[in-house]
Amino acid sequence: MPTPFNHLRVAQQLLKDPDVPPGTRHLLQVERSAFLLGNIAADARVSSGLPRAETHFYQYDQPMIEHPWQVMLSRYPIMATNEVQQAFIAGYVAHLSMDELWTTEILLPLFFEREWGIDRGYRFFMLNVLLAYLDERDYGHLEGWQADALFAARPDHWLPFIPDPDLCAWRDLVAQQLVNESQTLSILGARARRTPEEFRAVLDSPSKMQADLWDNVPPDAVQQVERHMYTFAREQMLVYLDSSA
Repeated sequence: MPTPFNHLRVAQQLLKDPDVPPGTRHLLQVERSAFLLGNIAADARVSSGLPRAETHFYQYDQPMIEHPWQVMLSRYPIMATNEVQQAFIAGYVAHLSMDELWTTEILLPLFFEREWGIDRGYRFFMLNVLLAYLDERDYGHLEGWQADALFAARPDHWLPFIPDPDLCAWRDLVAQQLVNESQTLSILGARARRTPEEFRAVLDSPSKMQADLWDNVPPDAVQQVERHMYTFAREQMLVYLDSSA
């Protein structure tokens, strides 16, 4: 559930991470266009209309018996035929791993399984406010090379379940926002049935953020989960790359 810009910031960090073995880091840096696209590809469903479970390989109301990326490879034994596809799948694994922990450590325990605020609908709005807050933070940290690198990605039957035209359309939608401006509030607003102005009224008010969000979802807890998400994404990505070598 993290936004594309959250995933792109993690991808940016992974490309520099000294805990990623040098040879692996070199592969990802050389094929960074494919790696970036892999890190956002699961959300191509937003523009393609694919059901979420078909690209993320889990459902919110069912327990995760296996890591979603392992479910993906069990269902679709994707054998990377070259390094560019391998880098793409590595990014996809990192994405699914981040979303897995977001679901189990943020979404379910803090928003779906707890009663706070006016009602569940308002908690859903606050969930999207949190996403918007983190999105704006990470958007501001993305380096200038990312737009051109993302535009340069050329999928060639890298996935059996998302057609190349859908991947390209999603690539362009995200990359164009790196060139111009973010559309996150409009996208989240459509999901939450709120206007961008309603988001801004909360995001731009420290008192509203504190009373409506942080008093119920402590920022320290969010930061702890984010650290866990990053290390878990790195760990699972390396497991995949080791198994596909």
